[in-house]
Order: sequence, then C-alpha cells, then structure tokens
Amino acid sequence: MSKRKGTLDKPDAEFLAQANTINSQCNQHKTDWKIDDDRLTTFDGLLGVANTAYAANRDKATKNATTSARKKAAFGELKHFLGPFIDYLEVNFSVPDAALDAMGLRSRHHHAHLPLPRPTDEVVLSVRKQHDEMTLYASRVELGHPTATTALATHHGFMLRYKIEGEEHYRTVISTRLHHTLFFERQDEGKRVYLSAAWVSPRLETGPWSDEFSEVIG
Repeated sequence: MSKRKGTLDKPDAEFLAQANTINSQCNQHKTDWKIDDDRLTTFDGLLGVANTAYAANRDKATKNATTSARKKAAFGELKHFLGPFIDYLEVNFSVPDAALDAMGLRSRHHHAHLPLPRPTDEVVLSVRKQHDEMTLYASRVELGHPTATTALATHHGFMLRYKIEGEEHYRTVISTRLHHTLFFERQDEGKRVYLSAAWVSPRLETGPWSDEFSEVIG
C-alpha cells in the first residue's frame, strides 16, 4: 500500500467523502480516462461496503462493538486498495491534471523552490537606553510609518553593525528577532556608539544598509 498520509489518513467522514468523489469521477469519465474495468468494479464493491458499515456505526440505534469492527475492517480494505489506485490515476495521463486537483489528489508537477531574493527595503532602527544597556528595535517603513513586524518571507532577521568611539573595526551581530540588546562596560559610558542595520534573507544576504547614526552610551 502506498504511504499517502495527506490523502488517506483523515477523519472517517472526510476520507469517505473523498473516496466517494474519486469513485464518482472515475465512473463518470471511465471511458475518456481509460479506467480499467476490473479496478473500478473492485473500487465500487469496497466503497459500497465502507459506506454501509460507516452508516451502521454512525447510527446510535445500531452502533455497537460489531458495527465498529466492521467499519474499521471495511475502511482498512478500502484504504489498502486506494493507495495503489491513486498511483494508477496519477500515472494515467488520460486523467487531466485539473481532474486530479478536483479529486483532492497531488499534482504531477513538482515545482522547485527558487532561492528567496535579497531584501530590498531598509531597516528603521529605534533605540531604548538603560544604564549600560542599549536595545535596538528594527522595523519596516510602510507608507512612511514604521511597522512593528517584518511581515516578509524574505526577512530572516536583521544584521546590526556597530562600533564604539575609538574602535577601529565594526562589530556585527545577526538577530532573528526584531530587537537586540547591546551591553557595554562601565569605561564606555559617555562614549558614542555608531550604528546601522540591514535586513537579511534566509540565505543571510543583506539588503541595503540604513544610514549610520550615533548614540551616547549610558
């Protein structure tokens, strides 16, 4: 039996409804789709038993351990048949792609995921200072106003670039959240820290850097 969790492993009512849809469509189009008569006859029989068993087990007046066991066995037989039958439909190119979709079956075409592009918008940074800490908040600009979320699949997070007054080289840090806190030493109080940021994609490609600005530490 084919492993088809998305198609076969559903609540009973959903599974049976889809099985009935597949059966109805195959009977309606059996000539155009060149459906094998023996397969369709087997499908008709198993589905009839499953429908009857489901109805008996659903009715409170008739439901008991026996009806539950019969329903379970009937569904098991139907699923055992349907796995290979669905494979048969998918490799039968007389069955149109649109028909597979209408029956809730997977597409024959598997689209490769293209790499997400590099971000194109700038980060808006805001700052909250507390003693020897400085928290930087990243946001986007929509219609001239900062937003509190990236809201774009291309954004993995943001890269913060900074250096303290007197230092030669910049330091960088990547945050997958929309804020990052810098911690400074006591001897850095009163110095300026120079900051800029850029969004990064899931491939860690940076977008345009924001304009650099400075804040006094402490």
